[in-house]
Amino acid sequence: MPINAIAHVYDGGAPQAHDGRGGRNTVLGLGIHTAASIWWAAFYELGLKRTAAPLLTASAVSAIAYVVDYYVVNKRFRPGFEAYLSPRAMFGVYAALAAGFALSGRSRRALVRKRHDQRKGAALARRAREPELAAQQARQLAADR
Repeated sequence: MPINAIAHVYDGGAPQAHDGRGGRNTVLGLGIHTAASIWWAAFYELGLKRTAAPLLTASAVSAIAYVVDYYVVNKRFRPGFEAYLSPRAMFGVYAALAAGFALSGRSRRALVRKRHDQRKGAALARRAREPELAAQQARQLAADR
């Protein structure tokens, strides 16, 4: 029902719980919700560039998203979750948004660290082989003469 309710952003009027003809409200709601999540993810990425604290950044962006969704924008552009979710569930929605952002930042840092270690290991291995390669080149030059 909450995902279907988001369709009122496109249609106007009160948030509707039904899925509409052929699941139209569900598809429209998922599309709008996904676009909004990507929008807030862009702000999370910008915030993450300034600080190395994914959990703090994710919590801040999620809190800002809630304030904007329910206190800044016109009532027509509110997600409509509040019509079908309790305050505790509303907190859960925005907490899940923050958790998703924080987990993505954490996994990205692990991936970057892994790639950095691989590059460092490859550089060390190359340096260790340099004397060996120089000796092989000298033998090759002698054999070519």
